[in-house]
Amino acid sequence: MFLYARGAVVAAGRAVWEGVFFDVDKFAPYTSTEFDGEWLLYVPDQAYELATGKEWNRLTRYCCESYSNRDGWPDLES
Repeated sequence: MFLYARGAVVAAGRAVWEGVFFDVDKFAPYTSTEFDGEWLLYVPDQAYELATGKEWNRLTRYCCESYSNRDGWPDLES
């Protein structure tokens, strides 16, 4: 859910995005299910399809879900 909360902060605009850096309590409301930024994850795919008429079958090195980059989280247990 953290990924989606971050998306919700981005969708709320620059002032909110910048504000959470200076006051962590401002991030808390975006962790509720009322705010869901998951849809932002699909914007690039939709834009590509609108521009080209083709589905974007992109492969990425890492999944966008949390902890998929194990090298980036060395302290996690396997």
